[in-house]
Amino acid sequence: MKKILLLNPPSMQPVFRDCYCSCPSKGAFDIHPLDLLIQSGYFSTPDYNVFFVDAMIEKLTFSQTLARIKSLSPDIILSLTGAIVLEWDCLFFNQLKSALPTARLFVSGDIARFEPQIFLQRQPEIEGILLYFGSNGLLEYIEKGSSPYVFTSEQSFSSTVPIQSFQYPLPNIDIARQYSYKLPFFYKPSYYSICTSFGCPYTCRYCNTHLLGYARRPVDDIIEELHWAFKSGYTSLYIRDATFMVDKARTLNLFQKWRHSKLNFQWICFTRADLLDEELVENASQLGCCLMMVGVESYNEAWLHRMSRFMKIQDIFRAFELLRKYKIPSAAQIMPGAGNDLVNRKSYEKRLYHFIRCLDPDYISLNIFSKRPGLKTDDAGLLNLASHSQSYHAIASRINRKFYFHPRRIIRHLQKIVKWLKWGRTKDIFLTIFS
Repeated sequence: MKKILLLNPPSMQPVFRDCYCSCPSKGAFDIHPLDLLIQSGYFSTPDYNVFFVDAMIEKLTFSQTLARIKSLSPDIILSLTGAIVLEWDCLFFNQLKSALPTARLFVSGDIARFEPQIFLQRQPEIEGILLYFGSNGLLEYIEKGSSPYVFTSEQSFSSTVPIQSFQYPLPNIDIARQYSYKLPFFYKPSYYSICTSFGCPYTCRYCNTHLLGYARRPVDDIIEELHWAFKSGYTSLYIRDATFMVDKARTLNLFQKWRHSKLNFQWICFTRADLLDEELVENASQLGCCLMMVGVESYNEAWLHRMSRFMKIQDIFRAFELLRKYKIPSAAQIMPGAGNDLVNRKSYEKRLYHFIRCLDPDYISLNIFSKRPGLKTDDAGLLNLASHSQSYHAIASRINRKFYFHPRRIIRHLQKIVKWLKWGRTKDIFLTIFS
């Protein structure tokens, strides 16, 4: 029996590395390393003994993580990696390979997926890169010596990876329940992560997710996993699609089968404002949606269109009005500086804050633009955002303070505090409000 270790390596700062995206962690949020969770299902066979170490959630140091791994003595390691912590990851991989020279090391992550040749030249101790975490590529490579979903240094890279379908087995139950990942938005903070699609069909020029391609998962497979998650004790659900509800007819079909299953979840998701209409929002509310994170990015419609994000500002306002109507809390994802057509940044800041106040979301997430791996752009606006990121970080900090300490927001949070006190969730009050 071969021993395989699924590893979320340590880092000097809180960070997420999964789904071919890496970003800093904001607040007291625990996020499943979804690549590893999905891969665990492929290795749930008598031929493999599967182990899982999430050094991020355990807050392990390099030495503590290495000691844990050495005690397991794995034959194969699949580790996450991320562009924003590349230096630390590479240092750790060097130490890992020195400590376990015979272990076969594979990785999954944004910098490796989008720039594999450069990554392997830098890290020759890594045998291969998993190009599609929804596939059985790693298992196929280990068993047969090759797979279209595993890239090695002997190959030439094509940015187009053939995604024929998005179907994966149920995760290994021991791996899925090994750690308790928590988010403060739920009545029961421990939650389960699920995907209904891979990648993204939209081609926003500031984002690299569309470079992965796009594939939908069969609705019956999703319902099967919902049953499995519920039987495993979960009633809180994070739908991890980059963009949920892309296809209205398919989504309504999913909602209908979900309703017939009589499975009661609280759930959250990411989506686009122009996808939301009354029928979808009403169904989502009836099925227990407790937060929609909506990509807004900018108040400048012309800029959005230039970024291939063909969305009208009136559609954005309409979406947030619908969420309020059906009592679904909202989070507006905004990119400070995006579409700034004003020379004076102070004037821009006032205009952006006024836009946010009129939009009236329950939460805001202000994300500063940075060039993602694999993304090629010569757009002057994006280059300007990157070169003045420090100024926009300062703007984001000031707007965050104004937004969350506004009397209207304080009253809403006081209402949440009363609710959380009834639930016995005193700790989450401080983790969420003051993080």
